[in-house]
Amino acid sequence: MEIYREILPESYLLILVDEALPTAPSETVLHQALSRAARSGKGSVWVDCSSLHQLPAHAAALLTRYGRKLNRQGVSLILCHLSEAVRKELLTQDPALAPLIVPTLLDAQQYCQQRINHVWAPQRLAG
Repeated sequence: MEIYREILPESYLLILVDEALPTAPSETVLHQALSRAARSGKGSVWVDCSSLHQLPAHAAALLTRYGRKLNRQGVSLILCHLSEAVRKELLTQDPALAPLIVPTLLDAQQYCQQRINHVWAPQRLAG
């Protein structure tokens, strides 16, 4: 697996791509990318799977672990553009990933915006 990174104003985008000739174990590559994203200081991490056709065996557990870790830090981990096969495989391995899956990057942006509004709304009303 190859991973491209894009630092956006409010989010850290990881683009997962199948690789014809793997140069490093995909678990290591994904772990390093998620670790870097977690340290980025961004309010959300988006994982674009539009170019991923095969799911590495470890991916569901690793995504679940980082989803929980980031959530404790107040950061959203969102998966988008999953093929039906990858989505089914992920959810078979770990159904807890279902709330992290959205159809598109626009949906990821809207999800994160709603989350920010929900978190800040009670504070605005109290003040």
